[in-house]
Amino acid sequence: MVLLLSLGIILTINDYIRTTKLVNNLNFTYYLSLFLTICGVMLIAYFINGIGISIYVFFSLVELLGIKAKKIKILILVHMLLFLTILILQLGVPNTVDKLSKLGISLLNYFAVASIAYSIKAVRREKEEVNKLNEELKHTNIRLHQYILEVEELTASKERNMMAQELHDSVGHSLMALTMHLEFARKICDAQPDKVKEVLIKSEEIAKSSISNLRKAVSLLKKEREITHFNDSIKEIINNFHMLNNIKINFKTIENIDKLSSATKNSMYLTVKEFITNSIKHGKATEININIIKETKNIKLVLSNNGMRCKEIRKSNGLIGIENRIASLNGLVEYFSDEITGFGINISIPIFMEEI
Repeated sequence: MVLLLSLGIILTINDYIRTTKLVNNLNFTYYLSLFLTICGVMLIAYFINGIGISIYVFFSLVELLGIKAKKIKILILVHMLLFLTILILQLGVPNTVDKLSKLGISLLNYFAVASIAYSIKAVRREKEEVNKLNEELKHTNIRLHQYILEVEELTASKERNMMAQELHDSVGHSLMALTMHLEFARKICDAQPDKVKEVLIKSEEIAKSSISNLRKAVSLLKKEREITHFNDSIKEIINNFHMLNNIKINFKTIENIDKLSSATKNSMYLTVKEFITNSIKHGKATEININIIKETKNIKLVLSNNGMRCKEIRKSNGLIGIENRIASLNGLVEYFSDEITGFGINISIPIFMEEI
């Protein structure tokens, strides 16, 4: 009995080491440990017949069926043969109906447990595969959305460069021509006063043409940047993430927000857009909160997520851009981060009473 107790203690230590230290590396040591457990528990089951020992026998079987490796089939066969051997040794030669009945019931229980364990493990594996595929799909969708945002930014950058080139080609050329006409007028103002009048008329035409071209360029830029309906613009951003099942964005706003100045709405819009992108891309957040609060002299924009906590906030170009935009409106930016909220930004922008 002492030897069986000692064997039980050794098997317990062996199981603990295998399930905590060796389970992540299915090498020879792991299989040897599992083989020793099978042999040891079968030896104990031969001398002691009880519910506890039977459960121990089936636990080793469940562990075997949970391993996805070709080598494990040998250990399953060993487990099955040892179990059958122990049954025959305990019952004796099955030469009577009673012995055959007990042997059949025991084998039926064995294969029933094996079948249930295998089914559970199969379902668990399928669930893990589905979760893995969902995670890959989520990352793919995030990368796709990031790509879309990058394409939009590249498109906007290209349009800005084209606009700058247009201003350079048209307004720059006109200003240069205007400068040359005025210099010519200055040189001949004493000698040819009649000619000066003609030059000034031409200069006026050039100036008017420059103003017209400049207005067209500014008008195009305003159409790109001005946020007319703020809430709808934010909801449009949120709708872009509806394809991501694991991303939830909560948006609380106020009435009459479109009465704010265009500069304020534009800065708030770009800030929200930057925060959402960074929350998903860098913070790995699954829930984002956007709250707009009206105070007596300020409008508050509170942004938070449940993403990764920031022990030390390192200001990227995005955060610096947010600070610069808010600073241009005489506003304040504060960051906060904890284990509950993840990462967040408190923004306060002064407003005039008549704005809202």
